[in-house]
Amino acid sequence: MKLEYILKSKLNFFIFLFSGFLLSFILPPYNYFFLGFVIFPFILYLLKKNQQADPRLFFIYGTLFAYGYFISSLYWISYSLNFDQEVAILKPLAIFFLPLGLSLFYGFGFYVLKRFCNFNHFFVLNFSILMSLIEYFRSYITGFSWNLFVYALSEQLESIQILNYIGTFGLNFLVIFLFSYPYFFLNKNKVIIVQRLFILLIIISSNYLYGFNRLQINLKTINQQILLVQPNENLLQINSNLNKYIESILEISEPLNKSENAIFLWPEGSYSFIENKNLKKVFQDKFKNNQKIILGATTKDKNGNIFNSLVTLNSEGKIINNYNKMHLVPFGEFIPFEHTLKFLNLKKVTFGYQSFSRGKSREVLKINGNLVLPLVCYEVIDTGLLNISKKKFDIIFNISEDAWFNRSIGTYQHYSHSIFRSIEEGKHIFRSTNQGISASINPLGITLISSSSNEKTVFSSNYQVLNNNTPFSILGNLMFLFLIFLFFLIQVSLKRYLKLL
Repeated sequence: MKLEYILKSKLNFFIFLFSGFLLSFILPPYNYFFLGFVIFPFILYLLKKNQQADPRLFFIYGTLFAYGYFISSLYWISYSLNFDQEVAILKPLAIFFLPLGLSLFYGFGFYVLKRFCNFNHFFVLNFSILMSLIEYFRSYITGFSWNLFVYALSEQLESIQILNYIGTFGLNFLVIFLFSYPYFFLNKNKVIIVQRLFILLIIISSNYLYGFNRLQINLKTINQQILLVQPNENLLQINSNLNKYIESILEISEPLNKSENAIFLWPEGSYSFIENKNLKKVFQDKFKNNQKIILGATTKDKNGNIFNSLVTLNSEGKIINNYNKMHLVPFGEFIPFEHTLKFLNLKKVTFGYQSFSRGKSREVLKINGNLVLPLVCYEVIDTGLLNISKKKFDIIFNISEDAWFNRSIGTYQHYSHSIFRSIEEGKHIFRSTNQGISASINPLGITLISSSSNEKTVFSSNYQVLNNNTPFSILGNLMFLFLIFLFFLIQVSLKRYLKLL
């Protein structure tokens, strides 16, 4: 690739970068999803216009496009480095290099598009299939399925009910295809434009009507009082005095004024059972006999391994069951290759030097007769991977500590994942965080009650259930792969048909 050719492409570099930046506003909390119908066709137009360019140039285009998208939508990750001066030096890595690493996947996607796909009738379909596969593989390779294009529809409940069949990756493919669809309107034949517009309206309206009808389903309500507690305390103050933090949570929880079998859901990182084995003194005479408390805590096993755990306590403050978080945040909760890099004396972002260990399994917990699937923090982003044991469960408890996001757009992005998971799994999700948005979300993705962002509050909710399991909860992301295979077969069949004409 000649240097002078690259220099001539400088304007395109800026256009792709800026287009990605603008596209990031389709995501929560903005949700300007209509931008997708403009930016995706524009990108396809630019690619078609430059179809004679070197494939390596397409790699740069794709990388820059995604870089603009991610640097605008993930800058808040650097806020988690504000709480410890020892890791503050890593801010440039979080702001600039994390988005770059994710962007390389899209650069590869654009490269493959140029090398192996024609800019013909199937250009839009090939682009949609390729981009959805790129997002699928980058999610599993990195473990970070954050800010997929489909989250542009977070506020459009009717439009995302199809998640119960095809899941997030399946709908992501359809969203990319629909966003790109206006590219077809560049045809000069007005009859063809009208035909294609008609097809677009049929697809969108059919999906909307399906979602509208599904939202009319009558759900069964289970009379179990679950209290979501949001203390809204400063993260540094919490870490300096966990006992005081527990006392402040107790104060707003008011257990003695709640039902006999109430379940209290407290946030992630509420306590450490390393220094204190139980909370008997703190809990004394504070709870009714059958009340249960679920909270996030640091625990330690007999081998000295520490875990970020979801712990269930009885009214006396004794642990009756616990779940150790499986999906840990690299550098946030553990140092990759810690033994090899020990000489560097690296520190994880969360407090303390020792890395958290990964939990071995995610088992369903039985709490006051209710079968609970436990999730800690961003484990809720793992579409298709929640119920690993494939055992029956009634509800999902997700505890988090969104104070790390420092009142940024990351709070809303995190919350939107809970809406998607509730529809996919067909289960009621209860979400408790110290700062951010705590919420009770029913199996249709409807938020029954929630806190304002960074509000000190406690609120109560029963839970609702669907009569049947969703197809996605049974088949998982096989539904997405089947959808891609189906559209691939349709494309092959159409190509053969066109050759016969």
